[in-house]
Amino acid sequence: MTLEEVAKRFGVSEKSLIGAFPRTQKSILKKWGLHLIKKGRGSGAIYEIEEEKTDARALTLYNEIKDDIAFDEESIKLMTWPFLVFLTIVATPMLVFRGSYEDFLNYIQLNVTKENLDELKVTLQELSDNEYISYTIDKTDENYFVAALYRKREEQMHIGIGMVKTCKEIADSAHKRSWVPILKTWIGMQMMAEKKLFKREDLIAATGLSLYQVTESKKLLEENEIFKTTQVYADYQMCIGSTVELNGFYN
Repeated sequence: MTLEEVAKRFGVSEKSLIGAFPRTQKSILKKWGLHLIKKGRGSGAIYEIEEEKTDARALTLYNEIKDDIAFDEESIKLMTWPFLVFLTIVATPMLVFRGSYEDFLNYIQLNVTKENLDELKVTLQELSDNEYISYTIDKTDENYFVAALYRKREEQMHIGIGMVKTCKEIADSAHKRSWVPILKTWIGMQMMAEKKLFKREDLIAATGLSLYQVTESKKLLEENEIFKTTQVYADYQMCIGSTVELNGFYN
């Protein structure tokens, strides 16, 4: 590959490839699992991949390089495990995950335990039964499977993978066990932004979350300036709903 091709493929600058190749090489290996080799000097150098992963999948979901991932309004009402598994599949290259159940848990950075393995298998089957994904267990090795997004789901709605990373950072800083309610609330607020007024009950219905989860997630998102809500009153004491203003930097 040429300098320009490598820079475009991995989202790195040509300057870093020329002047800081060892550091850039390590970054690509960590993020993509690919070992880049440089032959020659300067802008005329040729680059080769020593051993390329067939699916070009990043080491974890949070390192995945993808502009957006498909999501629809119905999908955000899924419970936490189905939501997370569905989100993971649509975040992978070509909207397909192929590997072992252990690979999947490592990809989403969950501990490989019997409980998590059992939950994952049940969730994959439920998503398949409800036509969110196709799910096929390898006939030659029952520990391997292929899960892929159905086309109709791909065409409906898009959210950025950057949202996932931001929600995970917010959850980590607030010592929350899961970033999923935060992401679901964020998507719900995007939906509320299309309304002139919305009530808390509307957000709960749209996300499928509990009152506590919505309240906590909304508070964290506002504290991180993802959006701003304003209460609207019919008179000095009767609140009739709220409006939301999304931060254009994030939304």
